[in-house]
Amino acid sequence: MASSLTTDYNIDNVYKAFSNVLDQESVRVREFVIAFRELAKFFNHLNVVFSFVANDLHDKFDLLDGCVKHHPVPFETVQTTIEHERNREDKSGTVAILRLLRALEFTYLFLERAIVSPTDSKSTKHVAWDVYKQTLHKRHNRAVQASIWLATATIPKRDALKEILLRGEVEPHTADRCFPLIGKVYRQIYRIYEQNQLLELVPL
Repeated sequence: MASSLTTDYNIDNVYKAFSNVLDQESVRVREFVIAFRELAKFFNHLNVVFSFVANDLHDKFDLLDGCVKHHPVPFETVQTTIEHERNREDKSGTVAILRLLRALEFTYLFLERAIVSPTDSKSTKHVAWDVYKQTLHKRHNRAVQASIWLATATIPKRDALKEILLRGEVEPHTADRCFPLIGKVYRQIYRIYEQNQLLELVPL
């Protein structure tokens, strides 16, 4: 499976990749993995605070790559993946997508509130912590929570983050088109899991 467009983060590649994820109401698994891989390259330009998200993504990407490669029909979309594994003991594909969904929520909300559409003058450190508390905080033990709080102090400031975020932008306002699209993908996957009562399939 072609998992990336380039080895470096590029906002245009993120936009193009997420543009291929949705097919009306269906969410293509292969294209979702490709798109999230492109977005995850942003983490390479940051610091340890995002390692708790980034380090966990690659195993999920690889697992879903294998599912799609060996069983392309049942793992074609998020919906077919859930249906295929519904009555099976092994729900690894469904779980992997759920964990990517949780990571995408944190990533999307942080970038949206810190860079794309900031609503107040909070520092990026405080935005990151607020979003973390809203999303992944409840799924980590106290030691992890404390280490993330300390690590937020080293997040680059808003101007530096924006410069990284817009890297590779060819046409102006690509980010303005890209992030609503990422949000749409997130909400569609969330809705599918909510309808199937799978949002808490696994606690972590």
